[in-house]
Order: sequence, then structure tokens, then C-alpha cells
Amino acid sequence: MSGESARPGVRKHCSTLVRAAKAGLRPTGNRVTGYLVIGAVGALIATSLAVGAGTADTRPGLADIGAWLAGSGKGEVAHAHGLTGAVDGKAVLPAGMAGHPLSIAQNGDTTLVLDERTGRVVRIDAAQLTAEQSADYGTAGLQLAAGGAYAYVLDPAKGTVQRIDPALTTPESPPVELGGKPGAAVVDGQGTLWVPLPDQGTVVPFVKGTKGTAVEVADAGHDLALTVADGRPVVTDRTAAAMKVLTVSGVQGTFELGGAPAGTDPAAGLLVPAGTDGSVVPVLDAGSGDLVVVDVRSRHTLRARVPVQGQELGAPQLLGKRVYLPDESTGRLLVYDTSLSALADPVPITDGPGELELFVRDGLLWVNDQDGAAAAVIDADGEVRHIGKYETDVPSARKPGERPVEDSVPTGVPAAQLPPGAPAPGVTVTAPGATVTPSNGTSAPAPVPGQPGPTETGPAPSAPPVQEPGAPGAPQSESLSGAIRVTFSEALGATPQRYVLKGATPDQTVTPAEIGPDGPFAFEVEGGSCEEQYSFTVVAEYDGGRPGKESAPSAFARPCIAPGAPEQLTFAPAQGGHGGTLTWQPPQDANGSVTYTLNGPSGVVETTEPSYVFKNLENSRIHNAAVMAGNAAGSGRATQGWLDLTPPDQRMRIVNNDTSPETVGIRNKPTTDKATSWRVGEIPGLSSPEVTVHCKAKGQELTAAGITTDVWAFHTYVDSKGIYTGYTFDAFVNSRSNPDVWECR
Repeated sequence: MSGESARPGVRKHCSTLVRAAKAGLRPTGNRVTGYLVIGAVGALIATSLAVGAGTADTRPGLADIGAWLAGSGKGEVAHAHGLTGAVDGKAVLPAGMAGHPLSIAQNGDTTLVLDERTGRVVRIDAAQLTAEQSADYGTAGLQLAAGGAYAYVLDPAKGTVQRIDPALTTPESPPVELGGKPGAAVVDGQGTLWVPLPDQGTVVPFVKGTKGTAVEVADAGHDLALTVADGRPVVTDRTAAAMKVLTVSGVQGTFELGGAPAGTDPAAGLLVPAGTDGSVVPVLDAGSGDLVVVDVRSRHTLRARVPVQGQELGAPQLLGKRVYLPDESTGRLLVYDTSLSALADPVPITDGPGELELFVRDGLLWVNDQDGAAAAVIDADGEVRHIGKYETDVPSARKPGERPVEDSVPTGVPAAQLPPGAPAPGVTVTAPGATVTPSNGTSAPAPVPGQPGPTETGPAPSAPPVQEPGAPGAPQSESLSGAIRVTFSEALGATPQRYVLKGATPDQTVTPAEIGPDGPFAFEVEGGSCEEQYSFTVVAEYDGGRPGKESAPSAFARPCIAPGAPEQLTFAPAQGGHGGTLTWQPPQDANGSVTYTLNGPSGVVETTEPSYVFKNLENSRIHNAAVMAGNAAGSGRATQGWLDLTPPDQRMRIVNNDTSPETVGIRNKPTTDKATSWRVGEIPGLSSPEVTVHCKAKGQELTAAGITTDVWAFHTYVDSKGIYTGYTFDAFVNSRSNPDVWECR
């Protein structure tokens, strides 16, 4: 094909890519995703201009916005394009892996696949679309984790973590003992591996491949699940229904899930994803249907109830304003729209029951049935593109003349979202003036815009049926600082006169008092106690004496959020040191009874006052301290502070030396023992110069100038010959009688 004849194909290919980019740039509030889309499309257009389009012997590069999906039934992995859903690459796994459960760790350009039945780790070469580099760890039930420049294999049965080379897949170090049986591990945005040890109630970090100090997060024996949210590790204590944000130095925030989830049997109970796209973590109680959405950055929580009877649900995922709940009993996704406070249409994935994997990557939600051919990718607008993992015409470019995937209406798009004038799926559009063949077999001209159509005959239309009053949708509760926002979906059927809220207590104020039939469908309930939880219903009231219809109750919520970080930490040392008072300002958004948790040199202590007095600390040190504020909703981020117990210098004069010609020694240690100490300087006799006293210390007991003591002054003396720092017997300094001179230790 000549370069000139190839240009129309290139133009068509570029046009297709631009249309895909526009689809990805709908106003979702995620600018980063939009920029990635533009970058990816630009790169693909440049590739098309360089190598042409449709050339049979040219292998297209994999999309920057894409993901690898396991097809265990055929023993292969497929790479799908995130903007189109098209499979643009495929790699066949080594023989013997077909039919085995697989797990994939995708990290930048590194993609590793673990055969969970044999323990074999395989690296996918994205450039060659091969899977030849592998290492066999010879054990079933292993875990694979990768992030940053590190990859790990965990053996839950042996309780070990082994670092492996992500390029060669071979071991880089011997297995490290964890001291317990690990749960499912995750890797955070900094590349740190986090391993939960439920039997001990701790989580162990591995920073840059090195095991760190375990972080205590729960009582021993509690069921723990990890999530990476906003790049940070979050642990959910499924036994106590609590969520905690972690750092290598300890817990940096807690959230009480409260309500129905508390005390849930973890075998039945709280489901959380392994990772989320932002700072929001959805938690589902599979037993009660309570859905709690926690923003670990803003500390806001949203609560709703979804039907769960007869359904086998997996861990929820959140993208945009929608929470997706995999229903493995039907092979579809249930969709809860937080902006509408209601369930949306479910998304079918498989033709029947199936185990669905969900994960978020590049601002897209990926769904995969690794045991079958079904998969899908969903964007933040809720648009669904189904993926045919078992396509055979891969990895070659799309055939000339083949209709691009992105030109079709994506599955799952409501008709209301179609462009003006676009037909609904399955509807045939006939050109104006053409002949239309009705179902009776006769022919008639199609209507022409602007001209009256043919007169239709037939029975007069009947009156629309009278609609029955309906109940509003189950309310959704969002905890605010000092209030609860209650949103709901409008009643179906007859139009009510108004909506009113039920469930508020006498010490709460509901705004507005009522809501008209056109909304907005939200109440705000101010007041109440942070220590209490509240549930509400919405009643649709109708005219004509028709009875009102009451919604199902909302999930329980508190009129408060976990407080933010304390402010303005200051430390005032006590006279003589060895402690002092740490004070702070309460968070501005603190509601209810606030308790402060201090983690410092005295261990972990709690107080209800915005201050704490430390005692019996060692001088000449700077002690670290961290303060978190907490209430019934949880606790916010900790504020770091320091207790500076460096003794302050004091200017003093040498005493008891005016009448003696003998020099006063300055020694390296507070003793005259020549075997262990020596003079570093001396002060001339018959003088009383000024020295800088740093602190005083216990040493050898001596008698001089009629004074017996074991106190020595640690000071600095300066003369024309030099600067001398050391210990002088205190009979010549008298630091022991100066309350502003601290003990050295």
C-alpha cells in the first residue's frame, strides 16, 4: 500500500480515536482521567501516522488506558482498551495453567500472573505479548502483590513474605517470617506492602522491601480487611465494625461504621474492596443490606440500604456517584446511585451465575469473569462497554471497513442520554420520503420533517389509567457536622401534594418542613446527639383523602462526623524539665463528647481536656507526640508535635575561686579518676569568670571550699586561648542552687 493511498485509512483511524477521547471527556469531575485520555489518544494517533493503519503485518501497541484480564478457562490473559472495550492484545500462559484460578498484579509496565493452584508466577511481556518468564514457588494458595519497584509472594500457610524480582520473577531474598497467618495484603501508593495479621490484631508494613514495626489496629482475633484508598492503606475491623487509616508510625484516623454492621459475623458480613479510585471506601453489610460510604479525606459518611435477599453479593466498588455491587447469583452488577438515592438499572455481565472480579484502574471500573468470556469496562458516567476476551483476531489491527466499537451505542446507556435525534437501540431510522412498510404489509411514504403526516384512522385513544399513590424510595442519610442530610427518590405513581420527614426527635430541627412534588428531594436535620444514631422515613401525602405512603426506614446515622486534627500544638516544659504541659486547640468541626488520644513518650493515653501534663521524662531529648481527636463517629488525622526537653543555657560566674591561686579543672567526665577522665581545660585561680552552664549531673562526690557534693556542672568556658566544654565540680559553680539549671538527664 502506498503512503498516499494509506491516508484515508489514517484519517478514519484518527477520527475514531478523537471520538473515543470526547466520550472519555464528559464532565465527570475527573480531570486527570481526561488528560490521560488526551495523552493516550495523541500517542495512538502519532503511532498511526508513523506506521499506517490496517497494515496486516503491523502489531498495534497496547493502549495506555487499559487493563489485563484473566481468562483462566483458556489459560490466557487479554488486554482491553479502556475507551473502546476492544481487546488489543493477548498472551497465552504456559501449558498447564488453563483451568486454574489466576490473580494478576498490574503495576505500571509490569504485569505478573499467579497460578493460585500451583504457585507459578509468570511475567507478561507487553511488547512481545508473551508469557515466557516464570518461576515456580510450588505451593497452592499463595498471594501475589506488586507496587513501585517491588513484588512479593506471600505464603499464608507458612506465614512468610518473600520479595521477588518483578522482571525475572525469581526470589530476591529469603522468606521473612511474619509471626502469624496473614490475611489479604495490599500495596499502597508509595509501594509499601501492608500485611494484616488477624490473629494478632496488627498490620505489618514492608517499606522498600524491609519489614517494619507492626501497627496495632484491633484486638487479637478480629477479622481484618485492607483497602488502598487515595493511595493510603485503610484497615476495616470487620468484627468491631470500625475503619482505620494507617501510616508506618501508627493509626492516623478512625471511623465507626456503627448501626446495623456492628457485631456482624465477618463470615457473612462486611465486604470492602481491595482498592478504590479515590478517598471514598464503600462498605456493604451483606446480611442487612446496609451500605456505608466513608470518605477518609473529608470524614463524611453516607448510609443507605439496598435489597440483598436471595442474592450472593461480592465486595462493592465505587466510581463517580455510583456504587457497584457484584451479584454472583445472577452474574450482574447491582447499581446504587448516590446522587439519586436509589437503585439504578442493573448491568448484566454474564448469562447466568458467575464470580465477578471488580477493580478500578485509570478512572475506569473493570469487571471480569475469569472463568468465562465475559468482561466489561465502565466509565464515571456509568457507560458500559462489554469486552469479548476470547476474540481471535488479536493482536492485529482492526480490519478495514469494520465498524469501530466506539461508534456504536454502549450497552447500558439509558435512552435519555442519547444525542438529540439519535434513535434508541434497535430502532431503524428511515430517510425522509422513503417508503415505510408497516406490519400489515402495506406501503406508505415516510414522514418528511415540516410536513403533516398521513391521517391515521382507528379507535380513539383511551383515557390514561388512574395512577395509584406510591411510597418514596428508602432515604439515604449523610452525616454532617452537627446535622444529617436525608435524601430520597420521589414516589412512583400518583403525584403527591408534599413530602414530610418522620423520625426527628424534639431536639432536632427539620429543614424544610415539607417538600413539594417537584423536589429537591432532600431534608436537613440539625441537632441531636453525636452519641445517638437516628433513622428516618419519608411520607408522601396525597390529596382527596387518599392515605399517605411511607418509605422504608433509612440506615442509622449520627449528626456528626469524625473530628479533624487538633490545631496549634504547643509545649511548655516544667521548671527543671523532666516533663511539661502539651496543649492544643480543639478541631473546629468537633461535635459531641470529644476524647483526645495521645501517643507519646508515656505511651498511649486518653484525655477529655485539650492538654496533658507529662512527667518523669528524660532531659536533653526531643520526644515525639501525636494527638488525635475522636468522638462517637471516629477520629480524624493526628497532629504531630514535639516535647523539647533540651536544657536551656544559663549564664553564671565561677565562685569560691577568688582567694585560691589553684586552677579549677574542666574535665571530660564528672570525676577526677585519672583512669577514665582527663582535663579538657582549666580556669585560672584568683578569678571568677562568667561561664555558660548547660546542665548539672551527678558524679563523683568531693569536698572543696568547705563544700561536699556529688553535683557537677556541665558548662562552656571561653578565654583568649580557646573554648572549653566539660564538667566542673559544683563547689566552684553552684548550679545545684539555681532552679533554672536542669539536670542533664
